[in-house]
This record gives sequence, C-alpha cells and structure tokens, in this order.
Amino acid sequence: MKTLHDPLLGVVLNERYRVESVIARGGMAMVYRGTDLRLDREVAIKVMHQHLLDDETFVERFRREAIHAARLSHPNLIAVHDQGSDGQAVYLVMDYLESVTLRKELKHRGSLTPRQAIVVTDAILAALEAVHGAGIIHRDLKPDNVLLGTDGQIKLADFGLARAVSTSTTTKTLIGTVGYVAPELVTRTGADERTDLYTVGIMLYEMLTGSQPYTDDVPIQVAYRHVHDTVPAPSEAVAGVSPTLDAIVLWATSRKPEDRPADASELRLALAEARTQLSEEELDLAEGSGAPVVDAPVLTATITIEDGDPAEPRQKEPKARTDEIPYLADDEDDEAASSPGAPGPLAPAAAAAARSAAPAKSPEHGGRSRRRTRTALGLTAAAAVIALAGWGAVASIETTAEVPAAVAGQEQADVVSALKTAGFTTATREEFSTAVPAGKVIGTDPAAGTELDKDAVVTVLVSKGEELFAAPDVSKMTESEARSAIEGASLQVGAVDRKHSSSVPEGSVISQSLERGEEVAKGTEIDLVVSKGAEPLVIPDVTGVSYEVAYGRLARMGLRIAKDEVYSDHTPKGDVVAHYPKAAAKKNPGDLVILKVSKGKEPDKPKDDEKKDEDKKSEEKKSDDGS
Repeated sequence: MKTLHDPLLGVVLNERYRVESVIARGGMAMVYRGTDLRLDREVAIKVMHQHLLDDETFVERFRREAIHAARLSHPNLIAVHDQGSDGQAVYLVMDYLESVTLRKELKHRGSLTPRQAIVVTDAILAALEAVHGAGIIHRDLKPDNVLLGTDGQIKLADFGLARAVSTSTTTKTLIGTVGYVAPELVTRTGADERTDLYTVGIMLYEMLTGSQPYTDDVPIQVAYRHVHDTVPAPSEAVAGVSPTLDAIVLWATSRKPEDRPADASELRLALAEARTQLSEEELDLAEGSGAPVVDAPVLTATITIEDGDPAEPRQKEPKARTDEIPYLADDEDDEAASSPGAPGPLAPAAAAAARSAAPAKSPEHGGRSRRRTRTALGLTAAAAVIALAGWGAVASIETTAEVPAAVAGQEQADVVSALKTAGFTTATREEFSTAVPAGKVIGTDPAAGTELDKDAVVTVLVSKGEELFAAPDVSKMTESEARSAIEGASLQVGAVDRKHSSSVPEGSVISQSLERGEEVAKGTEIDLVVSKGAEPLVIPDVTGVSYEVAYGRLARMGLRIAKDEVYSDHTPKGDVVAHYPKAAAKKNPGDLVILKVSKGKEPDKPKDDEKKDEDKKSEEKKSDDGS
C-alpha cells in the first residue's frame, strides 16, 4: 500500500522548529515531534488542519487560548512554550514527553489497581486545580489527554482547547467526547469547574473497571444516559472495589453539579482520605480484573464537532504489550501518591452519595438484558435526537446567548451595539495595550463565544494605548543604585560610558540619556555616563625654584605638600633641591608631594669635633672586628 508523505516533515517553522515525525492526528490538528533549533531540545508541535484556517475567528481564538495556556505552569500540565504561524501552518509548541496515553495503558492492562487509579486521578485533579484557578474549564477531559511519562510524570494535555472549539460553533453544537460528557453540556444549561469533575469521576470508574459506564454504538444514546441515568458503582462491575471508592465515583458523577464536589481540591482531599482508609488488599486489587477496554466499544466520538485530539470513533485494536510504566508499578511507597491532609473520615457528601445512589444492574446480566436495553434505547433514539436539539435551541434562544466577536482595534460603539443587540448589559474597562491603539477595543470579558445568560454584564476592554513609565533621576547615584532605580521603573540600563570627573566621585553617575520624568515605553534603555574619578595630575618639575613658588604651583593643582629641609652645596637656600614623586609622575588630587628644600651649604665642623668623630669611628671599627 502506498504511504502518503506528510509535506510538513522536515520543514523548519519560522527558522526555529524542525518537524521530525508524526505523533498523533486529531480532528483539529496534527501533533508532531520536533526540535527547537535555538534551544536544542525536543518539543511537541501541534499544527492546525488547513481546512480550519479559513475561519479567522477560529484561528484567533486558537491563538488566544494558547496564550492563556502558556501562562499556566504546573508539574502536571503540558506547558505551552510558543505559538505562531508560518505560511499555512498555525501551530503551538509544547513540552515533549516520552509517554503513552492513559487510553493506551488501559487497553494494555484492562484496568488499574485502586492504588494506581488514585495516583493518576490525584495528578489529574492537581492539574485541574491550576487550570480552574486560571479561570479555564477543560470540557473535554478523557484518557487520550492524560499522558503517562516513561520517567514517572503524569501530565494533562490540551487544557482549554475545548473552550476554543466551543466558541466557534453554533448554539446547537454539543461539545465534548460523548463517553465522558457531563449532563449540563448535553442540555446546554451552563458549565463550570464541576463539569470537569464529572468527567474525572467517569475516568476513575473506567480506571477501576476497565470500561466506561455507558457504551453504545450510537453516541446520542450515550449522551441520553448521561442526562437521565445514575452512574453505577464500580463494584457492580468489579467485585472487591471498596465502597469508599464507589462513594467517590458516585459523588463526582452526580447528575446535578450542585451535588458534586465544589472543586478539584475537595475531590482530591476525599481521595487522599479514602487512601488512608483502604487496606493494602483493597489498594492492590489485581489490575486487569475489569474487562479489557479493547473488548468493549470505547466511545471517543463527539457529536457534531471535531476536537483538538484523536476523537473519531475507533476500531478495535489487538491488545499490545507495552513497557511497564514506572509509577504504576506495585510498590510499597504509599507516601508518593498521597495528597497533603490528615487522615479522617470520608467527605460527608461522598458518603451520602454512596447511600443514596440508585442500584444499577450488574454486568453479569449481559446477553439478553443488554440486548433489551439496546433495543429500548434504539426505540427512543429519534426522540432523543429531537429532544437534544430542542434543549440546545431553547437554552440559547430563550435564556442565553453567546458573546459576539469583538475584533481587536474595533470601535467601542460598534462593539457595545452588538452586545446590546445580543441582549447583554455592557460595562467598560480601560487597559494598557502595546498592540491596540488608544480608544480602540481590545476584546471583551468574558471572551467572545462565551455563552451567558441574557442580561449578564459583558465588559468591553478599551485600550489606553501603550503604558508609559517615567525615567528616574539617577545622577550622583552609584552605578548599582542607578541600575536598581532604572529597573524598578520597568526600564533598562543601556550603554555605560566612563569618563573622568573632578566633581563626581568615582563609580557615580555623571549624566543619563533621558531627562528625569520623561515618559517612555516599558523596557526603554537609558544610557549612563559613570565617573572614573578626577583625571590624573602630572607632577611638574619644580626643582631649582623657591619653595614658595613650588608650593603655590602644587597647591593650585589640589596636591598636598610636605617640606623636608636638607643641606645642599649646589642649591641656594630656600630653593627646591628635589621632590617626590619626580616630575611627570601621575597623581590624583589630594595626593602628597614631598619637597626637599635647601638649607644652604652645611657649615664646617671644628677640629675637636672632627677628632671626636674619627675616634668614634675607630672605636666602632674595633668593636666590629672583635665581634
């Protein structure tokens, strides 16, 4: 069979990212392994499919979501490092992790032990804490988006891209992979962070049992069951699963969002508490005890829309052997997977969920029972399709609307008019922008495409232009003080020139290139002139002149003078015999110059004194010889 060549392979995007090989294909993009030539490291490159490039609004939202994602930093998130376009390629650059997906691992193992499932779920929830904290709802969690690194890392990928997809679709589009979709996404009654927690509960069920709670060849039937059925307890599919874990799954998958954990942290704490209550036997319930995923249809299809990851219906694949994932090995290190928090009883809401959960039929009653269920669902499929379409229409037309698109640079009046036409109340907030001129619209908050109740307040973000920063006065400061002051004003130190100065101490600033208070853009450079101290003085030759003249010349130069009187046979009394330092030497102001001043000729000594000197020298010589 002929293999089609991918034209991007070997291409270098923007002279930096070389596309090496295909990792995965999704409905929205291709993912490649690549090389960052500038930093010499492996990266993952997600390139949007070309048929989506015609929708400029979609491309812009794709880029905006990438910017939001790049602001997040967490050990359990795949980091987004860059986004850009090169010709017909619109791409994101992300961490590359040598890994398998949780989907592939479940296909290999069938199911995970409760201990392993808790470790993976805790990592997912830790990532969601960061994502939700940034105001992002994933809305398309699934095992395909959970990466299990060969080095033990667990990371969540493609957070936020489901939101970018949703903003480009009509009000009747159902977002999400149908096997994991929360009821409120089906009924279009509004999503929040608890929507993601429902999906986490479904994935925990799948990790414990090896299958999704609802499976069918017709996606709409699965969506219908998410809305109307209670998720069965995992122990009904796999004997031995602890009632504590049953309770957590049922709590997280409550049909009403208000009955679920309030946030990822609350669910994470409940898991940590459950882990302390489970025995070693309950934690290490044999992996694979559930039905292998490959033996049941895995519904990764979406309804109406393609998402950012492999989401098309998949054919059954033969079970393949893969290497053991290090952190899923059965070890005794209980602390490694524990979340902080003291042991305590299971969260009351989770316990209540376990008590109130409606019983579901055991999978042992397959065969005829399953066929009857499928037949019954088949009879209602047409009605379900009509009902789902109706819910979407009612929700969007009668009570909600999407925030209309606001193109950067648009007139404020035009955007306000569009928002009011859509039924929203408007407010205005000014923000600085380097890209949008002052007085023009940057965007809206919430962003375009967000579905809100009518009469909700939408804030129009209006540019104040580029933010300007006042240059500080750093004259007379030391160089280090000047650097701190300039950087503290969001500016930068530019070129530093060094010159002599008789008035500014060495190491201090003589002058700067910007005037004090001058307003400039962030990061503007200020050049400095820093003093090298006073220029060195050249010592003049003052030998042979009178002390008074020499003193005057040197004193006017700023030098200090010391006088040392000596006899001289050749220099008249009062004149300079010699000086130190010598002529032409270089000294700084304030340095000392010693002047040797003549006292005239040394007077003759009396003969008696000469004889005494000779006797003294003779005695000293004898003393030296004796020693």
